[in-house]
Amino acid sequence: MYILDAHNRMDSKKTLISKYSSHQILNSDHCSFQQEYIPPRTLSFTVERTPEVTVKKKYNTTHSYTVQPVTSANVVPPNVIVKASKSGISSDEKHHAFLNEVLGPLVGEKFLLFLDSWKTQADLTKFRAVFPNQDNQLMIFPEGSTGYIQLQDLSLFRS
Repeated sequence: MYILDAHNRMDSKKTLISKYSSHQILNSDHCSFQQEYIPPRTLSFTVERTPEVTVKKKYNTTHSYTVQPVTSANVVPPNVIVKASKSGISSDEKHHAFLNEVLGPLVGEKFLLFLDSWKTQADLTKFRAVFPNQDNQLMIFPEGSTGYIQLQDLSLFRS
């Protein structure tokens, strides 16, 4: 069902997409990941040659990261902006900084941005606060469809 929704969504937007040149069409998605400290020693039975260890404890997480690359249909070299925070979890504040500090300098007067349906970044009011020009468009992929059509999900964040 999701793949059909994704293809139908893209087909329905061909007219809108055709109004933009390749350097004006952008795609962005975020991905979060954590680094976990795993102690070098474990307790085990004496007869075990290779003890198996699985650790997933919140207090073992030493670092948390979120990345949000922007890809242009024109293959423009990406901007790299590094931000540090105590939490790698995306938020309204971090998305606003992304729009202002990363996307703002990257785009011209007219662009089309594809994003997934994550509620923080799918808010048109927040997008318009930074980009009031109506030639700047935000296209949201339907929930559950990004794994089939979102460029970052199909390449960078593929698991």
